[in-house]
Amino acid sequence: MDDSEEPPVTPGVCDLCGMPLPPTTQIYSLVPDSSFIHPHDPDHDGLRRLAACGPDHLSELQQQYRTRPFVKEELWAGKVARALRTQPDLDEEELADMTGLNYLQIERSLTWESECFLRDQSFPNDHDGPTGAAGTQNTEEPN
Repeated sequence: MDDSEEPPVTPGVCDLCGMPLPPTTQIYSLVPDSSFIHPHDPDHDGLRRLAACGPDHLSELQQQYRTRPFVKEELWAGKVARALRTQPDLDEEELADMTGLNYLQIERSLTWESECFLRDQSFPNDHDGPTGAAGTQNTEEPN
């Protein structure tokens, strides 16, 4: 294959059931999703492409995304992360230019990420688990 040829298209799978998409019934839809950051095109950030093997599965997928909240700070955090992956040493002005966000949006995205991190932290002995497992207390007497 020379550089002018397109790579072969590999068939996708249904995002709901995982079955290969038949060429005659595959359908697609874009849905709002603040967790989706396009690898290269910021114009597609926040728009997830769903693939389905038929209209029933597409409808179910769309309903799932309708019930998921669209969180602007999540989208902004993704934009910041993408920019920092490509250029880790950006200053605030360069980060704003690269993401298209203003300083307040960048600050709110960082606050949102910090709050998510703290909320998701689990501390030793704060969860139930098998006796003797890491993070649990073993209350049994040794033999």
